Amino acid sequence: MEGWHYPRTELAEQYLGLLALGINSSLAIIAPRRKGKTLFILQDLAPLSQKKNYIPVYASLWQNINAPHEGLIAALEDAIASFDKKSTLSRLLNTKIKKTAVSNELLGKMEVEFADNPSKPTSKELAYLDQLLNILVEKSGKKTVLLLVDEVQHLSTSSQFDPLAHTLRTMLDKRQGKVKSIFTGSSRHYLDLLLNESKSPFYHFVEEKKFPDLDVSFIEFLREKLARNHQITIAIQPLCKAFSDLDQSPYWMMKLIAQMITSKASVKDSLEYVHQLMEATEDFEGISKRLKPIDKLVFLALCQGANPYSKELMAKIDKYAGVKGVPSNIQRAIKRLSEANLISQIRKGGYNIEKPGLKRYLEQQN
Repeated sequence: MEGWHYPRTELAEQYLGLLALGINSSLAIIAPRRKGKTLFILQDLAPLSQKKNYIPVYASLWQNINAPHEGLIAALEDAIASFDKKSTLSRLLNTKIKKTAVSNELLGKMEVEFADNPSKPTSKELAYLDQLLNILVEKSGKKTVLLLVDEVQHLSTSSQFDPLAHTLRTMLDKRQGKVKSIFTGSSRHYLDLLLNESKSPFYHFVEEKKFPDLDVSFIEFLREKLARNHQITIAIQPLCKAFSDLDQSPYWMMKLIAQMITSKASVKDSLEYVHQLMEATEDFEGISKRLKPIDKLVFLALCQGANPYSKELMAKIDKYAGVKGVPSNIQRAIKRLSEANLISQIRKGGYNIEKPGLKRYLEQQN
């Protein structure tokens, strides 16, 4: 929906300020999917970085999920071409924003998060990638290249991508001061493998920053737009509750707003419509079928903040899951949930829920 972007300029200033300190030249912005990271990068952070003497280059590692190096190559080729054509990078960013908006509308099929036929880049392709960055640095002159890499956790989902991870780290190492980077990631499990495992090339290389949820000012922004542009007056409480029910996702909240406008629907009816849309798009039915009974019980317990090794849960597993409620079985369930990107384990203890909407679906099936 054009004209509905909620600007987060202060947050963009904060991230760029961290890079300006010079303590670290790489940041990772972390949040689950549908939290607005990509549009924030393209519409807030990248334009602001241009004003601060950066050349922003956006690349998505999901452009070709089986060959993530192709997304990096295409992004660098586009940036170099914009210099050669003497066109503005703003035009290039606007094109990517439009492509993102179009892809966001392609609902009805599950977006693939894992490669089904991962391809290892050739040594020639990796050398070409390094060459492209070198050309861009030279063309940038006194400006700093800011590499914006979306869904960077994808590098840790297959060993086929290890050469790309090593090459990318080396590329950034060689050009510290001339190239800085901001990564986004939507899987805390695979990000942890990439950034915090001692064998990873990115071990302790990147400063991790949480991408904060939007607050009530975002809801006020929506209320004002509804009243001014569409003569729809609504109290703030039901909108706040709907936002909470949608896991504070701006993506799904905008689907609710669109439904209210186009169908003249109430918040309640629009919320029900979006929940159905979410279930279809996120393939909750398919996920549910692939989960073992013990996996579902452990997932729901973690959603409630319960101890997965409690006597209560073990007894429930004994009764309903068809397997013994013992620690070894629960550990295997947690491992399956992590590898499916449904949860991630915090190193200091505790768990993150990566698909919170799944909780509501599973509870409804019981």
